[in-house]
Amino acid sequence: MPPHLASLTHGSPVPETRVFPRSVAASRTSVSVARVWFLFAVGSLVLAGLLSLLLVVGRLPFLGAIFTDPLFFKRALVVHVDLALVVWFQAGTAAFLALALGDALPRKLVGISFAFCSAGIFGLLAGAVMPGAQPILSNYVPVIDHPVFLAGLASWFVGTAIFFIGALTSPNSRITGLPDDVIVALRVAAAGNVIAFFTFAAAWRTTLAGLPPIGFYELVAWGGGHVLQAANVAMMLGLWLLLLNRWSGKSVLSPAACRWLFTALILPHAALPFLALGGTSNPLYTETATELMRWTLFPVILIVLGLGIRHYVIHRRSPDVARTDFRLVGLAGSVSLIVMGLIMGAMIRGSNTLVPGHYHAAIGAVTLALMAAAYDFCAAVSPVGAAAQAWKKARAQLIIFGAGQAVFALGFAIAGVYGLGRKQYGVEQHVRTTGEYVGLGVMGFGGILAVAGGLLFLAIMLRCIGSWRARSLPQT
Repeated sequence: MPPHLASLTHGSPVPETRVFPRSVAASRTSVSVARVWFLFAVGSLVLAGLLSLLLVVGRLPFLGAIFTDPLFFKRALVVHVDLALVVWFQAGTAAFLALALGDALPRKLVGISFAFCSAGIFGLLAGAVMPGAQPILSNYVPVIDHPVFLAGLASWFVGTAIFFIGALTSPNSRITGLPDDVIVALRVAAAGNVIAFFTFAAAWRTTLAGLPPIGFYELVAWGGGHVLQAANVAMMLGLWLLLLNRWSGKSVLSPAACRWLFTALILPHAALPFLALGGTSNPLYTETATELMRWTLFPVILIVLGLGIRHYVIHRRSPDVARTDFRLVGLAGSVSLIVMGLIMGAMIRGSNTLVPGHYHAAIGAVTLALMAAAYDFCAAVSPVGAAAQAWKKARAQLIIFGAGQAVFALGFAIAGVYGLGRKQYGVEQHVRTTGEYVGLGVMGFGGILAVAGGLLFLAIMLRCIGSWRARSLPQT
């Protein structure tokens, strides 16, 4: 048996090199599908970064005159947010599902899904350059009020919904590189994304057309946006289980226990499409979505966290594991950020920057878990040696990004405690107290760190993607 397989069955003197089991790794077909979804995920971050660079360049005095449309930068901000949150998270979930289900996914369905998603990305980008199109900074899913952008966003959601429905109706593959409890968690995340899609569709049908654009799109995105957050939490918790499994070689939960626990997270949200059909102007629709987010997420998060801590305590003295493993670094960072997010969420009493502080801590937790798991993903779909090169920088990258995101969210929270209003930019922002200045300064420093960690992640991932040109997938 090759050394990299022996390390999974008999223990390894170098725990940091524990990888997906190659003898049961996904087949070449599922690797190809997983690679495409991963390209969507990483590509969305690259495009989001380029758009954020445009936002900076547009403020330079000698270049600002080139951009004559004053709404261009807000449109770029909308596309940046949708790429960095919606596309990144959904494509990341789909990539791991593709790796898990192997050849069980119907090829025609996968092809149709890719066609819709490709058209969707094109529509999102084209929407940013439509002259005069109005950007709407609605919560959860901001939009550009233009048919091209809206068609692109709808196409992306249709494409992912097709894939996730296919994943839910496909049997487990005999050839998989993921533990059973992780597959259950990813399937539940897929179910959450499908529920979100139907909630969006129902809300679009029943929301009153005569409302102002901000009110219309806020109501359309409200219910589905809340379900997306639940789906993202399910994906994050599934990746926590994966990171612990790759660190220790043992599963944290049985598939049955995982199924009950994660179903309790997502199932209550299945009411939202029906509430949306009853009319989004009905307070029951908006209030139920809010209460579900308030009361269904944190119990499951805390239960999985407790089981993860127990798993760590049991296995930390094993000679086959290392306390410096990058997986533990990513896991610890993700846990710290989600706990910060929960605490900040409990402190919210009004419309101030505590809200984006809570939100950025929560999405930072999901992003960091996905980043940490991406290194193992690369090990499963890249030629021998490519992932080993990436792992050398994994700990530093995860620490930089995690610390930056935490400081960034903390700065928002400090400013919010002193009353700084949210969604205020430039001259709209009135900074009055020392606490608000301190909060914004802390936020800026954390933002720089987070951007640096994000750029390092992209550089590492693009190098791994470049290695895919080689034909030598590590199979036994």
